[in-house]
Amino acid sequence: MTKSEIYGKISRALAATPLGYCRVRIRVGFAKGAQWTLLPFSSYWRLGGAEQDVLAATSYLPTLNGIVFWDFGAHFGIHTVGMAMQIGPTGQVAAFEPDPGAFRRLQYHVEINHLSNVRLFEAAASRTSGRENLYLPGGKGSAVSHFRYYASDDMTGVDSISVPTIAPDDLVAEGKIRGPHIIKIDVQGHGAEAVAGAINTIRTTLPIIAFSNHSEAERSGIQRLLEPLSYTPVHFDGSSCAWLDITEALLIPNQLLKSEQTT
Repeated sequence: MTKSEIYGKISRALAATPLGYCRVRIRVGFAKGAQWTLLPFSSYWRLGGAEQDVLAATSYLPTLNGIVFWDFGAHFGIHTVGMAMQIGPTGQVAAFEPDPGAFRRLQYHVEINHLSNVRLFEAAASRTSGRENLYLPGGKGSAVSHFRYYASDDMTGVDSISVPTIAPDDLVAEGKIRGPHIIKIDVQGHGAEAVAGAINTIRTTLPIIAFSNHSEAERSGIQRLLEPLSYTPVHFDGSSCAWLDITEALLIPNQLLKSEQTT
């Protein structure tokens, strides 16, 4: 076992104790000044290591005041908390997290920062509302919990739990959340399913999408859904990016790219 693995194991164990819930402050980034928990993994978030994708997405909007942000794969909530602080009381964040360990920490971070403009869903954004097995190779609360990447994957011996899934389009239709200006997608291979469950709303609002890719099936599935809507991938610095080359990218409606080019 490496030093990093040993540190991670100790950090996760201590996170379940009162020490893990000691409060610290986020030092940089959108969530600067927010209260956070000491363990696990807090140094990464406290020092602004996790926000570059959403930060790049916000550069395409004239203002953040009053916008709607959807967080697919919110985990402990650094993007949820940071964006909620930036968008003001008339804005809205909808955060989706199916891992119960991660969701408890997400909920706690929202509560201790008194963020009333956040809607939390202990479920995975997906094609349909129902249930699915979530695999936990790192245990509950890990950043690598995931659904089956491919139908043929042999997950024998990997711990799993049944978790809810929900189609964001259903929530919009029911008036529970508003259509987004930005979506962050970091869902360990389930991105195409999440987009499929939100495609009607995406077609209407054409949000900027900050996408982290974890499999070829995820990447190609999102391309099939969004390319017909005239979405183009770009790197965080705005330079061009081919669909086949995506690891992390912004997916931008062409009309926004054209308006950027003319200003």
